[in-house]
Formats: sequence, C-alpha cells, structure tokens
Amino acid sequence: MTELPKPLSDIWADLSAQRSLLIDRLTGLDAEATLRSPGPGEWSTAQLVDHLLLAEGFTNDFMKPMLAQAQAAGQATGFPAELQAFDPLPPPLGMEAPPPIRPQKELPAQELIDALQAMGERSKTTLEALASVDPRKLRMPHPLFGPPLDFG
Repeated sequence: MTELPKPLSDIWADLSAQRSLLIDRLTGLDAEATLRSPGPGEWSTAQLVDHLLLAEGFTNDFMKPMLAQAQAAGQATGFPAELQAFDPLPPPLGMEAPPPIRPQKELPAQELIDALQAMGERSKTTLEALASVDPRKLRMPHPLFGPPLDFG
C-alpha cells in the first residue's frame, strides 16, 4: 500500500482495526450463532455484517466514479498538505438503515470473513485514489447526515 496522508492513514488504521476485531469475533462461529438474533426485530451477526459490507461497498461504489472523474479532469494534484484531520461528522438525523443497505443475506461466518477481507482491499484502493485529490472538493449525499458532505 502506498503511504497515505495522515487523515486517510488514520481512517485506514481504524477501519483495519475494526475489521480485524470483527473477523476475530466471527472466526469459529457456527451457523447457529451467526444467524441467532438477540431479540425480536434485532439483527443477527450475519445481518449486521451484511449491513456493514453493504454500507462500505456503496461508499466505495459512490466514490470510485467521482474520483475517476476528478482525475480525468486534471484535479489529481495531490492531497492538500494543510489538511491534517477531517472535520467530525454532524449528528445523524436518525439511526434507521436506508433500504439499500438493510441486510439482504445471511452468510456463514467464513463467507462473511472472506467478504470483509475483500472489502478491505476495495476500500484500500479507494483511499489510495482519494489521496490523489483534495477531498474537500468532492461532495457526497448521505441519508443519515442530511445535506451533501465533502469527502474531507
């Protein structure tokens, strides 16, 4: 992996740590434990991980064409040196997952682990591309935070 600017490196480190923790927790879970819901209306482990994978995948899918367009337009002038940290996100408008990222599958633990590892590679590629532009110039709508947010 190429060296990332500090704000992206911080995000990558946190994503990697959380992904590793999740993989550790999934390792060795049997099908019953993976599919068991803690209560009525509560997501099972498999559903929760599917939701996380969908959210991360949609973010990658949304960012990829925007980054390609910025690069094609000559905006890949590098990550701004003065940007040492990202602003915190605003408080969410709600906590309900939008329909496209509600759980759709209940996979066995090993398939979830494989999917998490593959998604990590996708996210790493996205962050490497993001390191080539000023993320503050790219905006993304987000259903939980209201108006479009810049990537920085």
